[in-house]
Amino acid sequence: MCEKEIIVKHFNNISTTYDENNKKLYWKLADELLWEIIRKYIPGNKAVTFLELGTGTGEWAYKILKEFDNTECVLVDFSDNMLSQAKLKLKEFNSRVKFINSDIKNLKLDEQFDIVLNIYVLPFFDNTDKLIEIVSSHLKSKGISISVGENFYNGLALNILKGNVNEIESVVEKEIGSLSKYVPKLHFNKIDELEKIHKKHGITPVFKCGYPVVSLIGVEEALTSNKNTISKILVDNYDYIFNIEMQYIQNEDLCNRGKYICMIGVKK
Repeated sequence: MCEKEIIVKHFNNISTTYDENNKKLYWKLADELLWEIIRKYIPGNKAVTFLELGTGTGEWAYKILKEFDNTECVLVDFSDNMLSQAKLKLKEFNSRVKFINSDIKNLKLDEQFDIVLNIYVLPFFDNTDKLIEIVSSHLKSKGISISVGENFYNGLALNILKGNVNEIESVVEKEIGSLSKYVPKLHFNKIDELEKIHKKHGITPVFKCGYPVVSLIGVEEALTSNKNTISKILVDNYDYIFNIEMQYIQNEDLCNRGKYICMIGVKK
């Protein structure tokens, strides 16, 4: 089975449980931090079109369409089951949404957009340069690009904690590795390399960050695949920790501390 088939099968299998897993406190924290970042780049005073590559269950499209009633979108995914979930979730916005079942690699739409998002697509895409080229080709001049991926240094650190020597070597040499037996191999990115690739394709970075940067999964969680430690802390201190995170993720010097990395850019 090739890499694409493995990834499609994975997302088809988890389509009905994906949203429920994201409600767990650590993943909820990560997603709410990201939403606070990206919503600032969505204009609220004019009509906006956006393209989302790898839309999954439509979680991010829902947030945008619900808060910004001036938006219309095209949503792309190659998982039938994920798109089915997205159609159910977004049925109240039917007149503002178009769904496309396609491999992103083959995507070449006739239109360009004010915003192009690829959120958590980078880990499952084997060529970062190609992905950002596709993003740029679908962006209007002055359009906003929002890219989110797995942080190379976090992937390396977690595999060192677990003592996965083969995975450590793979991450170091190929920037590819595993974080869990339940998820396909991931492609990791470094923020400086991601910045260079955006610039190469005519996208000027205007904001970059790592997140979360201080409430990280620790040694115990890494060794047991049990997130109880950070979850217990978040139960009683969620708002407090959220505010701390929002303060520190503004510091670009801390990009490499994050589990995820985010790059926002403007096309020339």
